[in-house]
This record gives sequence, C-alpha cells and structure tokens, in this order.
Amino acid sequence: MDGNGGRDGINDDRPGLDHLAVVALTLLVGGSVIALVGQHTAAQAGPAIVLSLLLASLGAGMVLCCLQDLLARRPDAPGLHGLLVAGWGPRVAGVLGAVLLLELVVTAAGAAQSSASHLHAVLALYGFQADHTVPVQLTAAVGLLMLGATVLLPARVVALVACALLTVKIGTGLLLLTLAARYVHYAHWVPWLPDATAPYRFGLGGVLAAAVPLLGVFASVGLALGFPALRRQHGRWQPSVLALASLMAMLWLILLAALQAGLIEFPALASTRPLSVALQSHPPLQWMLPLLPLAGAAGLVALQMVLLTLAVQLAMALRPAPHAAAWRPRLVAVVMSATLLTLWVPAGALPALPGAAALLVMGMLCLAVLRPRPHAAGQGPLRWPARTMPLLAPMAALLCLLAALARLRAWPG
Repeated sequence: MDGNGGRDGINDDRPGLDHLAVVALTLLVGGSVIALVGQHTAAQAGPAIVLSLLLASLGAGMVLCCLQDLLARRPDAPGLHGLLVAGWGPRVAGVLGAVLLLELVVTAAGAAQSSASHLHAVLALYGFQADHTVPVQLTAAVGLLMLGATVLLPARVVALVACALLTVKIGTGLLLLTLAARYVHYAHWVPWLPDATAPYRFGLGGVLAAAVPLLGVFASVGLALGFPALRRQHGRWQPSVLALASLMAMLWLILLAALQAGLIEFPALASTRPLSVALQSHPPLQWMLPLLPLAGAAGLVALQMVLLTLAVQLAMALRPAPHAAAWRPRLVAVVMSATLLTLWVPAGALPALPGAAALLVMGMLCLAVLRPRPHAAGQGPLRWPARTMPLLAPMAALLCLLAALARLRAWPG
C-alpha cells in the first residue's frame, strides 16, 4: 500500500491514491454504521435493507459524478476547501468550512465516546464493570489525547495506522461471515419485504426511508478530498477511488446486513450492537462476542484519526499560516476542544458519524457544478457526463439535503 514510486518520484512523501482509499473506507465503515443498518432493518426495511444500501450507494454515485466534473474544471484547487472557494467564493466557503470544522470536532468526540463504550463492553464480558470505576467520558478523553499525539505524524503514516486498524474491523467481519453463514436460517428472511404498516414503515416506503440516512453515510465519503497534500498528478482519479471505496463498503455492508437478518428475527436488531444480539442466540458463535466490540473500537479509533486530521487541515485552510509549523497549535486546539466535549456531554449524546454539515458541503459542491464553466481556447464540445450535469447536480444536491434533514431529525434520539 505504501509504495510511492512511479511518476510521482521515489522520494515523494505525499499521500497517494492508496492512502485516499483508506481514508474513504474509514469514513464509510469505520464508524457505527453496522448499528445504523441494524436499527433501520428493525424499524423500516426488514431484510430488504440490502436494497436500501444499494439505493444509497447509487445516490452517492451521483454526488461523486458531480465531484468528478468539479475536479475536472478546477484541477488545481487545493483540497476540499479549495473546491468550495472555487465554486462559491471565499465568504461562502468560509462559512461552510467553519460549520464543517465544528461538526468534525463534535463527531470526533462522539466517536471517542463510542469507542470507549465498546472497550467497556469488552471488559464487562469478562466480569469487570469499568463504568463503576472509570466513566466512559474519561476513557474517551484519555484516548483522544493519545490520538492527538498520533496525528502529529505525517499524513501518510496516519493513513497507514488507520489502514491497520481498519483491517482489524473488516477482517473480523469477514471471519464472522465465514463462520456464521452456516447458522443463517432462511425463514428469518421471509417475508423479504414485509408489508407496510405505515407510510414509511416497511414496504417500499420503508426501503426508501431507510435509504436516506444510509445515503448520508455514503455521500460523506467526499470528505476524503480534504486529506492533506494529496498528489495533484492523481487529481482526476480521486473520485474514481472514492467510487471504488463506496462499492467495496456497499458489498461488505450488504453481506453483514443479510447475515445479521438471517441469524435472528429482524425486530431484535433494534440495538446499538445488533451483531452481538444476533450471535447471542447461537452458542457455537458466542466465543466471538468479545471480538465484535474490539473490532468496533478499532474502526472508531481509525475514524477519530481521520476526523482529527481533516479538522486540522480544514482549520489551516480557513486561516492560512505564514509558516509550516503553525498547524501544531491548530491540532492542539482541535484535540482539546474534542476532549472537553467528551468530558462535558453525556455518553451517547454526540454523533459518531459525519452528519448534516458534511452533507450540506457535498450538496453545495454539487450545485457549484451548475455555475458557468470556465471557457478555454480551443475547447471542444462537452462530453456526455458534463452534458448531464444540469439534471444530475440538482438531484444529487436534493438527496444530500434530504439526508442532512434526516440526520438532524435523528440526532436528538
């Protein structure tokens, strides 16, 4: 993964497409997305949640098409904030960037609390009730401070550490798929599409309703463009890498969603740890119960590293510094803000996935495609993807808006 030779030069230490893929996968599956899938399986879609995942990934594909067109217009734009400036000017980009920075800090704090909760769950399985001695907030705060030191490392190293942590989570999921497939009872998948009991509860309406918040997860993969110092030679390939990462995440989530719905009746998946609930009804698989929260904690730690790195990079873009070492005070400010949030806010009250601000930024980038295209001398006719943008971009922006509203509506709960 860490090869950096070829056209970019053997001594080029900037992150490449492989590092971008790791960041994208971390944003997609590093958080508590399995819990989100399980909750919408139980409440809205039933076993047909796999169709919701497919629709969500297709909607995210529309967003990525808009990003592809925008990067083709502005190949020299420096990162995510640079695209906002190029599309909407410095004032609008400053407001959107400030809101996104706040959300990244809040989400990092929420992910820290969630990872600490996972670690406490592992200890509880062995009879040690850590909540009685060390609160979840304190464990999360200590973890965030340690991760702040890790983010001091170069961006390539941060991506490599995130890759190792993400391998633990994905590998545990693949192990579970391999061992638990024989215990799937097909009767749990019948009916595959339960009859509707309300306008957006089961039936096709429930499938569509479940796809909206899942779209928010897939569309937020565009935040990976804010990872620092990506090689400009690979700029035109970045949306393709994000699309490939989204496809891989969709397939992995579809398999796990089908597995957990086949291990137990789907109403029982209304839990913050649906896979653990599914395994508890199968004694031969219960030895894996400690592995699941450990894998979840590993993914959340990787997500925290990525979120902190993105937040520091965005803070640097919002207020450029005259010297390179100025990013360290920004990192201290970001880490300390997230740490104070973990200590002050009750556990479980903060979001552990990128939310409305990230989707608003993605929607604004989609709408930026509709602005007049810069004219170049000798420019030929537009290719077919560019000709479809007047129709595709408003649809993608509307989907981002719907997902943002769904995320805001679900946050207090």
